[in-house]
Amino acid sequence: RRDRWTRRYGSLEALQVTFGKGPLWGDLNPTQTRALYHTLLPRSLMALNDMGLMKPDELAPLAYQARIAAKEYARSRCVWTGRIGTSLFDQYRNLRDRGSLLKPGSSSSMSWEEIWAKYEGQIVKEVCEGVLKDGDSKRTDNKKQKELDEKRLAMLIYLRILERSCATNQVFDSLFLNQDGSADDIDLVSIASQLDSDVRSILLHPADSAKATKKAEKMKKKQQKALQKEENRQRTAERKEEKRKRKQRSEEEEKIDHDKVKVYISAVEDNGGDDVPDQEYSQGYQALRILAGTRRQFKLLFSRSK
Repeated sequence: RRDRWTRRYGSLEALQVTFGKGPLWGDLNPTQTRALYHTLLPRSLMALNDMGLMKPDELAPLAYQARIAAKEYARSRCVWTGRIGTSLFDQYRNLRDRGSLLKPGSSSSMSWEEIWAKYEGQIVKEVCEGVLKDGDSKRTDNKKQKELDEKRLAMLIYLRILERSCATNQVFDSLFLNQDGSADDIDLVSIASQLDSDVRSILLHPADSAKATKKAEKMKKKQQKALQKEENRQRTAERKEEKRKRKQRSEEEEKIDHDKVKVYISAVEDNGGDDVPDQEYSQGYQALRILAGTRRQFKLLFSRSK
């Protein structure tokens, strides 16, 4: 089953057979290329582990191959100017990390042994620092404890490889991806749907495949519910903010009206207590009195309705 899946998604040639080749000069711009790369990442394999249908040691080698294949295939579809840019960056990164330039035709990706050594070092360091807790650390049988630790360490490395095979560089994502991760003029939905379907139909037995489908539908409904809840929360926050702004505008207008009345009273006092001869002041005073009375009535009605 795993060999069958690898023949469809485990190499550049396999993806070219599955999804087709692009022209030599490329047919996707950088944004479309990045979106295609995201779509081809082995997140469906990660989902099988999350659902408990397959173990990390079964999935990690497939995810490692799938990630490299996704990168090579996406680059093969990119326009030639984008391919030159990524090649130059690969040369810079290899010179920075390994002290030498890449040879023509060699891959910029780390080998399985290099990936294993990298994550083994990370996890051992985390264990030594107490980041990862071993629940069986109180065992007294040193031989059994050592065997358990080796197995657990290996499983943690497999899991780390599986997780990192689905991770991407956030800097490049922000540069080349749209905010929603979409790309114009390229059908990514059908590709993602085919990947999910093939993962279940090829790697799982029929009973497990049906179980995975049900779990995927349940998870999708849960995600939609969470999304709807978040949208409702945002709408509620927006309504509260709008209400606050309306109240603030009303208070500012009331303060302006109050200041105008004070100006008028000051003018009357300056005139010896008589009405101000300026007709504009007189008319403004009457209008303000009516406006203030109307507002008081509205506030009274609103408080009673509450």
